[in-house]
Amino acid sequence: MTSSDSSQTLTVLIVEPHETIRSMMASTAKKLGDVTVVQSSNGVDAREKLTYHDIQLIISEWQLPKLDGISLLHWVRSNPRTAHIPFVMTSATIDQSNVMQAIQSGVSEYIVKPFSSQILLSRLQRALSKPVRVIKQSATEQPQQEHITQVLVVDDVADNIKVISDILRKDYKVKAALNGKKALQICAMEPQPDLVLLDIMMPDMDGIEVCKRLKSDPQTQHITVIFLSALEQTEHIVKGLELGAVDYITKPANPSIVRSRVKAHCRAIESNRLMRNQIDTMMENAKLQDQFDNMSQHQIIAPVKDIQHASNKLSAHLTEPEKAQPYLDQIQQHCQQLQLHIDNMQALQKIERDEYALSIVSLSLSDMIEKVLLGLSHIISKEQIQITNNLAPGLKVKGDQQLLFTVLTQLIQNALEASCKERVLSISARSESQVHTLSIHNSDPIPHPIRNQFFEKFITHGKGERSGLGTYTAKKLTEKQNGFIEYRSDDESGTDVFISLPIG
Repeated sequence: MTSSDSSQTLTVLIVEPHETIRSMMASTAKKLGDVTVVQSSNGVDAREKLTYHDIQLIISEWQLPKLDGISLLHWVRSNPRTAHIPFVMTSATIDQSNVMQAIQSGVSEYIVKPFSSQILLSRLQRALSKPVRVIKQSATEQPQQEHITQVLVVDDVADNIKVISDILRKDYKVKAALNGKKALQICAMEPQPDLVLLDIMMPDMDGIEVCKRLKSDPQTQHITVIFLSALEQTEHIVKGLELGAVDYITKPANPSIVRSRVKAHCRAIESNRLMRNQIDTMMENAKLQDQFDNMSQHQIIAPVKDIQHASNKLSAHLTEPEKAQPYLDQIQQHCQQLQLHIDNMQALQKIERDEYALSIVSLSLSDMIEKVLLGLSHIISKEQIQITNNLAPGLKVKGDQQLLFTVLTQLIQNALEASCKERVLSISARSESQVHTLSIHNSDPIPHPIRNQFFEKFITHGKGERSGLGTYTAKKLTEKQNGFIEYRSDDESGTDVFISLPIG
């Protein structure tokens, strides 16, 4: 509880099937201050209590009777009345898939049992001190499909394949191959099997050779191999394990052993898959952090310093309007640029999360272009660039005013900064098939290293520490307005960017 909340009663719901653990949690929760504890032993009862109690904090075990903790969390986050309640999940397991699922579902804290009262108290305080991350999902968005483990059974005896397939079919997607050649073909095709149950003794190509080929091919060496063997095949089993197989199962197959061995190795496969995803996410987050730091330095900090400099100069000429006006103009321009940058980042973030509320109206292209050119007048003047505006009056498009202004600003500014050969920028438009297509032309071609990646995220060339988000943002915002954007660039004629939007 924060200091402003210290005089208010905090109602905590504890959902835990074991009474002794509930009692410990209740005692710990009461250390938060003036606390009322509501207790429940199962998910269904907890859900009912949430409907008629004003709860400010939930502590729930994952493994609950009737309705498990993750299902309770989903219900809490999807209900407007409870969506903002901090939710602390406890669990006796630290399975990576469970942790990731809880995080993606909006859990505030995840505590692994056993834990001390001190650990619990610190996590409860942390859950109360930070804002709840509400998970938003649009009506058209489909939930992410769970990865289904693919198992390939390889045996030259069809009856053996049937026995093992019948054991595993309930929990896995099972494929079969009657020989080593077919097994290699299946392993080379998408979707690749996650795990291969491989008979050692087969005609033409035995299991040892199949395993050797799988593990020597970079495209298939990640596939987990478990041998199917008779008791007397010890030498072959050792050879297979040396080649990269992880385990073996003796024939005749015992259903319980097959299920437990496959389940254990599938957990490892899933953990590795999640770890790879986490590494990818960490790398993307690191890149995003670097880009944010660059944007802060060059698109926020630099303009603020310019504003401070102009303000100091302005203060020296308060009684001389003519000398003061240029500094006042600079301050206004930099403020506009800062506001535009902040609006752009907010709009892009909302669009990427599918949270942006469009406001489609009829907009005059010529009026929008004039506003954009006015906002970029400091660049045009500094770089002495000639603007050739061939827009016919009266052209109107359907679009969102903020988004269209951002799109045009990003693209025209990009073209201005790229105008080195000839300091001329041309703007024109044509009408066809119920769309107006705006063309922005400059004489310089897109550099070859980025020509095929012009609209991709974080792509920039020759602009110092710029973020590389301008053209990516323009593309996303154009598509959000039911338009499309394309470009043509070559060394002779330079670059044309085309923005097509419905006629207004």
